Amino acid sequence: MEKKKKEPLFVALSNQKGGVGKSTLTILLASYFHYRKGRNVLVVDCDYPQHSIRDIREWDIKTVEKNEKLQGKLLEQFEGSERKAYTVLTSTPEDAKQTAYEFLDRSETAYDLVLTDLPGTVNATGVFRSLVNMDYLFVPVTQNRMVMQSSMNFVLAIRELLSRNDSFPLKDIRLFWNCMDRRVSKELYRAYTEIFRHLKLKTLETVLPKAERFNRGICTDGQVFRSTLFPPSPSLLKGSHIDLLADELETILGLTD
Repeated sequence: MEKKKKEPLFVALSNQKGGVGKSTLTILLASYFHYRKGRNVLVVDCDYPQHSIRDIREWDIKTVEKNEKLQGKLLEQFEGSERKAYTVLTSTPEDAKQTAYEFLDRSETAYDLVLTDLPGTVNATGVFRSLVNMDYLFVPVTQNRMVMQSSMNFVLAIRELLSRNDSFPLKDIRLFWNCMDRRVSKELYRAYTEIFRHLKLKTLETVLPKAERFNRGICTDGQVFRSTLFPPSPSLLKGSHIDLLADELETILGLTD
C-alpha cells in the first residue's frame, strides 16, 4: 500500500489593514524556513490582483541572470543543500487551498508548510472564508492607532465567527508586533499589550524592529535580506529577529522535531 504523504500546515500572515508588512514577512519566513531550516515550503500568493510575491520572484530571477556572482551563490547554495527554490503559486483568496492541493497532489515532496499571502482587506471576495480554513493565522501589527484598532476588530470578528462554527480548521490566531520603532514612546505599546490581555487576544513574544533592511532585496554585492531565492545573509539577519520569529513559530506549529 502506498504510504500517504503527511498533511502540511496551512499558515497565513494577514491583516485587514495594508502596509503592515505581511508580504515581506511571508517571503522572509518562507526563505528562512526553506533554505536555512530545511523545511519544505510552498507559497500561495493570493494578494490578487497585484500578486507581489510572484513579482518579487520574477525580479529575483532576472537579477540573478544578470549577475555572475549571484549565479555562483545560487549554485553553491544548491550544491550544499540540494534544495531548489520553493514554488510560488498564484491564486484568488477563495481558491487558495484548492490551488495548493492541486499542486501538492501532483508533487512527490512531502511539504511541511503552506504559507498564504492574502489581500490587505477582508472585503475582497473569499478572504474571510480562506482565513478560517487555514490552520494558523498570525497578524502583524504596528505602532499606529488606526492599525491597532482595525487589527483588533479583525481578530475579534474572526474569533466570533469561529465561536459560532466549530467545523473550521483554524486552530490559533496570534498578533505580533512589527516595525517597532524604539524612538516611539513605549506607552502605546504597553497600553495595547494590556488591551490584548484584557480581550484575551494571544500575542507572540517576538517583536520585530523597524529597520531599513526589511525593504532590501538582492544586492549586487551578494548581500541579501528579502528574497525568494536566498535566505537572509547572516550579517543582515542579525538583529532582525526573523530567526527568533521562525523559532517561536516552529514551537507553536509543532515543527520542532
